[in-house]
Amino acid sequence: MKSPKLTSEFFTHLPPETTIDILSRLPIRTIARSKLVCRSWRDLLRTREFADSHLSRSSSSGLAICEYSSELRIFEFEDEHNHEHRHNPVTGFPCRQFATIRLPTAIQGSANGLLFSRGITCQFDALHVCNPITRECIQLPTPENYVNCPTIVANGFGVSKITGRYKVVRVSLDYDRDPYTYELVGITKSSCHVYTLGTGKWRSVASVPPLGNNQYSIGAFLNGSLHWFVEDFKGSYSISRFDLETETFSSFALPPLRESDVHSQIVVALGDYLCVSDNLSEDEVVVWFMKEYGNEKSWTKEIVIRKPQFLRGFGRFTSNFVCPVRVFERGHVLMSCYAVCLFCYSKETETAELAHMFGVFDGRRGMQVMLHRSSFLSLKCFPMENVTSF
Repeated sequence: MKSPKLTSEFFTHLPPETTIDILSRLPIRTIARSKLVCRSWRDLLRTREFADSHLSRSSSSGLAICEYSSELRIFEFEDEHNHEHRHNPVTGFPCRQFATIRLPTAIQGSANGLLFSRGITCQFDALHVCNPITRECIQLPTPENYVNCPTIVANGFGVSKITGRYKVVRVSLDYDRDPYTYELVGITKSSCHVYTLGTGKWRSVASVPPLGNNQYSIGAFLNGSLHWFVEDFKGSYSISRFDLETETFSSFALPPLRESDVHSQIVVALGDYLCVSDNLSEDEVVVWFMKEYGNEKSWTKEIVIRKPQFLRGFGRFTSNFVCPVRVFERGHVLMSCYAVCLFCYSKETETAELAHMFGVFDGRRGMQVMLHRSSFLSLKCFPMENVTSF
């Protein structure tokens, strides 16, 4: 007996849950094209059920690369374990398409396909949450009692572990400077505001500890919490942790780092691990992994990379901000050098080369790179938000 032909009518009569199960296993670009097949598929691919099903199956293997005043591009890797960095471009567009004001834009966080960004200006912050795949964007309102200067602002974005609420966190620090050297000498006030998507407003968090100086730190999102590298101006450094579920602060002790300026260390999340990238040495980068989350005794020196000579061409200050973006099998590491370039390091050959496959960065325009898992989560599922399309 001949098997029946698979016609378009066969697929239109499948139960919605079966269609979702099939389509959610496809690559991002294939799913996007599937919206053009028929109206029923288009409507199905816009549902929260499909977005959740796709997220449950997708890996974290992707990148968001943002060039200030220029373009945002999204990539996905072909193979989670592929050390050759084979990848596919997913989408890309000028930042001005989703930013409602014409300012240089920096990405400050990524969670389940949503990107959090801010406009770079000394006058005010323009905060946005967007989904590059659905081409939807929300501009967050300005927090009440917003104070411009003198203030250090640290932002973060993530999802609470139990309730699954998406939250933007903004920590503000009022400070004093030495009148002669203009160096920061102390924090006079700390405050924290939280914006939960779907509420339309900011809330103030009580009992904010004196977080200290974290002006170069972006909140690393891991295990339902945000993490910043901070100092207290008394020679003591630590990692400040904000639990997105309980909205409370705590802290982690650092690994046994060398004596240095706080600006030489960066906190990042790599897979399931919280990491500290130590850049004190002019010759090498040391990356520490917290092997058991929350266990301060589990810090382990996992990666030691010699800084390639070509980094010196971008300036000494820049080479103090090198951190890993992603670790592949056999010790291959994709590295980011603060705001100017990406490079690939091979542990087998102990060599590095610029990652031109993601674009040519000459150091003249700032850039940021962040692990990003693309999704079809629509911002329209959050009530109380003014969602715009771009």
